[in-house]
This record gives sequence, structure tokens and C-alpha cells, in this order.
Amino acid sequence: MTTAPEHKEVWVHCDTLFTPYQRRRDWLLQIADGKIRRMLPAAEIGGALPANLLHEPDAIVAPGFIDLHVHGAVGHDFMDGTAASLQAASAALARHGTSSFLATTLSAANDSIEAAICGLGHHSKLALDGARLIGIHMEGPYINPLRRGTHDASWVKKAEVHEFLRLVEFSKNTIRRLTIAPEMDPGLELIRQASALGIQVSLGHSDATVEEARAAVDAGARHATHTFNAMRPFHQREPGILGAALTDDRVYTEIIADGIHVHAAALQLLLRVKGVDHAPLVTDGSSATDMPDGRYPLGDKIIVVENGVCRDNEGRLAGSTLTLDRAVRNLVDWLDVPLHEALTAASATPARSMRMGDRRGIISPGLDADLVFLNRDLQVIQTMVAGRVVYRAAPGL
Repeated sequence: MTTAPEHKEVWVHCDTLFTPYQRRRDWLLQIADGKIRRMLPAAEIGGALPANLLHEPDAIVAPGFIDLHVHGAVGHDFMDGTAASLQAASAALARHGTSSFLATTLSAANDSIEAAICGLGHHSKLALDGARLIGIHMEGPYINPLRRGTHDASWVKKAEVHEFLRLVEFSKNTIRRLTIAPEMDPGLELIRQASALGIQVSLGHSDATVEEARAAVDAGARHATHTFNAMRPFHQREPGILGAALTDDRVYTEIIADGIHVHAAALQLLLRVKGVDHAPLVTDGSSATDMPDGRYPLGDKIIVVENGVCRDNEGRLAGSTLTLDRAVRNLVDWLDVPLHEALTAASATPARSMRMGDRRGIISPGLDADLVFLNRDLQVIQTMVAGRVVYRAAPGL
């Protein structure tokens, strides 16, 4: 294996390249100052390959993965708002091909949420050693107690517009996504206010009817949080959020493809209806990710992990130990999803859903040089963020 030297410019020789929409064989990428500058067939430059060359023989090169819903990793939970948690989780996520992530918070007491938001906002420009932080996903507390999932019932409440705007200020405007139950008055007003600020609103932990969900989409909501989970089940006479999300092309339906949160048949249904262009893969990963079975923090509670499954003391699912590289493999192995489509669901689709498709998620000139290198078993060999190698597997993987 050859590695990227510490130069502003580097060339990547790709035996197989997925943009992810197109597959290319034997191509070169020129990377400078963290951006992809050129893409061309290796044959176009003749016999002599450029200097400063990075080459992983037989590797598949694809856009770095983007996780829009992750609470932590390796024993660290983002609700503590610390640089240590961001650094540790950033490195862990990079080991699984993730190049960008939204640090996700949880319903909690007001002072706990404020401290988490302030801490994450304060560290938003921190130079991380792995995946880059692209903002905060605020999941709760403006959700419906009937569909709270593992969120503590003590901290769930109706939408408070002024409080949310104050949190946006505390975050240094780094809140990029908000999960809300739109039926909890004044949910629609908060959706309008957040959308006007450029914050992506997601419907989740909600008992909304299909009419309430459609009103929320008309008000600006564009996502469904962990689709199928913590929402009114589909019924032929009252299809709820699912009825609205599955039939409206404006809505992106995030999915946890771990085989625990959603049955493979439901996952297959979602992909057939929405397609990978509207179904971003997420992990809902917790501090238990990349850790053995045991007890781990999730916000202000302790979850128990057995056989990789996270549950709270009520027996409810409480996040996951899923990683995005495993989610990609699951789509390919379980459902025979073509590789380029599985890669799209982990990269281009989440980027586009967050209106970042002009910056990352695709391998194209002018975009960020965020890359993942996979072997033929789709295991991560190397991860690059802004042209810098942040993870390299041990030889022989």
C-alpha cells in the first residue's frame, strides 16, 4: 500500500471508482487543498503516473459516507458536549468510512440540552482527527410522549419557538436539523421558523395523522426520522406519517438498516417506493458503537447492550451499534441492492437531503475530497477527509 504524502496536492489512482452514480475503471483523481480538482482516465497521461500518488490495489473508491443521525461512539455520548467525545467519535466513525456527521442530541432537562448545544457549538470548528462535524441534529424534546421511544417522558414537551431560537443562538448557528412531532402545537409554527433559518426539519417520534404530516411538509419539513420507528403505524384508513412520507417526493426517509429496527421486508418496501435517492442510510449510533456488550450512556440514562442490541431499562430500543459501512453491506447482502445504489444511500443522498450536494457526497471536480476505500468484501481500508487520510486499516485487511 502506498500512502498520501503530506503535500497540498495528491493524486489518487482508482482501480474501481464509484462517483457513486457512475462506475469508472482505472481512473485518476487530482486533489489539491482539500478539493477534487480533476478526474481522468489513467490512460490519458501515458505511461508515467504522477508523483505524490496514493494507490490501494484492487480497492473500490467511493464518496465518504455521511451520517445524519448519530449520538456517539466508543463510550462517548455527544450530550456531554465535550471536545473529547467529538474527537473519539470522529476517529471511530472514520474507521467505518464516515467522513461527515451530525452530532445528535436527545430529549433532556433544559440545562442539559443547553449545555450540550453550547458545548457542541463551541467545538464546531475543532480540527477533528477523523470524520468532520457538519452540525447538530437536535432530536427532541419537541416530540409526542405517545411515540417517545427511549426519550425520557419527563423531558418531552410541546414545541417552544422562542426556546428553540435561543438554542440556535447558543449553538452558534450550528443546529442543522431538528426532529419534531408536528401535531404538538405550535409544531407547524416551529417548522416554519426553523425552515426559514435553513434548518432541515424531520418528522419523528410523532403520532401525526396523514393530514397533519402533509401540513408539516407544506410548512417546510423534508425528512422522516428513522422511518417506521417511533411513529404512528401505517393503517389503510389512517396511514399517518408513513402515508405522507412514502408518497411525497419532497420527503427523505432516513432508515436504520441494522436488521433490528426495521425488518428486511419493510426496508425493501421503502427502497422500492422511495428509491435510494430519497432514502438516506443513518445509524442512530450510540456510545456503545465499537464497544463490547455492557452498559453505556445515552443522554442522562444508561442503556444495556446485549448481542449488539441497545435497550433502555424499559426494554425499548435505544439507539444502535450500527455503522454506515455495515449498513451498506447489509443492503447489498440482504436485498441484492446494486453496490452503486447502496453507496448512494450512504453518501450522495444524505448530502443532497441536507442541501450540501454541491460540496460533498459525490466525487466530482470542485467538491470536497472526502473518500472511502473499500476492499472486495466492502470492508473499509482507508478514509480520506478533505484530501487528508484520517484512517488506514492495518495491512492485510
